[in-house]
Amino acid sequence: MTRQLRDAIGASLGLVLLLWAGAVSIRSRAGELRYAAKEWAAPGGDDGATRYSTLDAITTKNIGRLGGAWVVDVPERTEATPLVKDGRMFIVSQTGQITALNPITGSTLWTFKPDVPLNAKRGVGMGEGLLFGGLRDSNIVAVSQETGQIVWTSHHGPDVPSQGVSTAPAYGDGVVVAVASLGDNFLRGRAIAYDAKTGRQLWSFDVVPGPGEPGHETWPQDSDIWKYGGGALWTTPAIDSELDMVYLGTGNAVPQYGGELRPGNNLYDNSVVALDLKTGKLRWYYQVIHHDIWEHDLGTPLVLYDVGIAGQTRKALAAMRTDGMLFVLDRQSGKPLVAVEERPVKQNAFLKTSPTQPFTVGADRVGPDCVDPSMIPSGFIAGCYFDPITVDKPNQFLPHMNMRQTPMAFSAQTRELYAVGCVNPAWMRRANTGWEFIQPVRLPGEKQYGILAALDATTAKIKWQKRLPYSECEGSGGPLTTAGGLMFHEEPDGVLQAYDAKSGQMLWQFQTGQVGLGGGAGPSAAAPMSYEIGGEQYVAVANNRAVWAFKLGGTVPQRAAPQAPPVVREWTGQIADSATVQLGAVRVFTINSAGKRIEWNNEYDLAPNRIRVKAGAPITFRNSTGGKHTIVARDGSWRTASIDPGASMSVTVNKPGTYEFICTDHPWTIGQLIVE
Repeated sequence: MTRQLRDAIGASLGLVLLLWAGAVSIRSRAGELRYAAKEWAAPGGDDGATRYSTLDAITTKNIGRLGGAWVVDVPERTEATPLVKDGRMFIVSQTGQITALNPITGSTLWTFKPDVPLNAKRGVGMGEGLLFGGLRDSNIVAVSQETGQIVWTSHHGPDVPSQGVSTAPAYGDGVVVAVASLGDNFLRGRAIAYDAKTGRQLWSFDVVPGPGEPGHETWPQDSDIWKYGGGALWTTPAIDSELDMVYLGTGNAVPQYGGELRPGNNLYDNSVVALDLKTGKLRWYYQVIHHDIWEHDLGTPLVLYDVGIAGQTRKALAAMRTDGMLFVLDRQSGKPLVAVEERPVKQNAFLKTSPTQPFTVGADRVGPDCVDPSMIPSGFIAGCYFDPITVDKPNQFLPHMNMRQTPMAFSAQTRELYAVGCVNPAWMRRANTGWEFIQPVRLPGEKQYGILAALDATTAKIKWQKRLPYSECEGSGGPLTTAGGLMFHEEPDGVLQAYDAKSGQMLWQFQTGQVGLGGGAGPSAAAPMSYEIGGEQYVAVANNRAVWAFKLGGTVPQRAAPQAPPVVREWTGQIADSATVQLGAVRVFTINSAGKRIEWNNEYDLAPNRIRVKAGAPITFRNSTGGKHTIVARDGSWRTASIDPGASMSVTVNKPGTYEFICTDHPWTIGQLIVE
């Protein structure tokens, strides 16, 4: 055997081993995923939402030369990752205006603003030379990528409520799939597919199955609660065109906390649902939370990737649960590629809790399982994931949304998934009726922080993890990975960062600054992306009221740092010029779809909870509850005596300043007094 032949064989074997060891980075053969290369043609870069670019001109070795190529201030806030296709960059503003830019200079090519606003926070889809936008009337508009002119608009029937498409539609193999977050409005989440060329509706799928449909048996059979059962769809579906499947991550059950009204597992809420792309027929499902009573949407975008496991290349799907637990599924069958076990959780007979919940065996959770008591205000108790939310615990803080809506990225080089999480616990409470919708509450004085983690995509174990200063929840920027060995991420203080994807070492950072009309810092749900044009690789990010592009040797300088976000929650909300505070308040919930009007008389609420008075003016506390209350300033400078039910009592504060006050009997009743 000649030396040349031995070298050729060795090189071939090396290539085979390289392709097996990780996911294939250059995908052209049938049946293989295609990652983003010169263009960024989907919100997640590719149909599988990997947010991975095969471009490798910008590397860990030369990242220090990366600089601003151009920056464009835009008149409206941008909240979606830009797309690049055929020499055009597309951005979407907060009010739904689509703008085409020159990706080399940032100059405007055309603009389009629909008569009915786009739900623009997560951008638009792309395919067949068109941009697909979800409208707030639950229809889809298709716009020419070349001209910005409308090509078609869908027209849904009376069976689809006009309450809005919730995210960017997905495109694959001639089909556009749009999703609606109807579930949180006491309806049922729905996916609708259209012919990409004509806008003709092909099929629709309701997350909650009706009578006679598989899965309906997981809802009460003596009730119509299934009609209001939830399953909102918040994220762009992922598509595998070779398997002809579209994958949905479904939302929480509704009523959110009213588990007593809907005993059962409540399919297909809180699930990965795989549908036939052409027909909408259910192929498989995997539920990651049974009988949800915590509002734990499966809201982090799903990620599709191919990876070597046990000597075989497997078609994997990553689903990140709200509590930071990663599930790795076979996207063809829905079976776990990393073993899952059912573990017992805390029980509450009244709420009809599920006896067990699924957990990935050996997985590391992103973020904590329980609330750190030092992070929450005094007077509250710290709980853990899967603690029941009950009336008899009115002061319970629970971990809430370690991972929700912020996208992950996958690297075909490291075989790792990159997740951005938040540690931001919430005051969770409910009334004695399960029908009300009560938002999780964050309070002044509460601490919060972020997490950046790299997880092995074959074991769900954390390879490295960093604590970030700022909490990023509900769809913040998310990461980008590239074949240059890099992972990009932007913090809410406006700093774009580049890390070594393998080690987690920060290699570069750039302050994008206070931008646009009215200023404002940080990313606005737009993850960085990458593209190549004119032989150069760019990294771009839509940052509030500006769009930045970077390249090697770029000379546009950093901007001045804006005011950084707080790491301890501050007082927010309206300040009332009032000298009277009512102890106890009635909150009214009107549920039009169910024909219900719910009143919740909460003795721990204040109306208003922030007031402003002149120094020396009497401040009256009126007790409308059935119990006694004593109001005291946290600094001890003033207090009332015990106030009986139906009675009132006044205090006078002569010293100007800002005072927090609580009820000594119920220290989770908190208000703010501003004396001028």
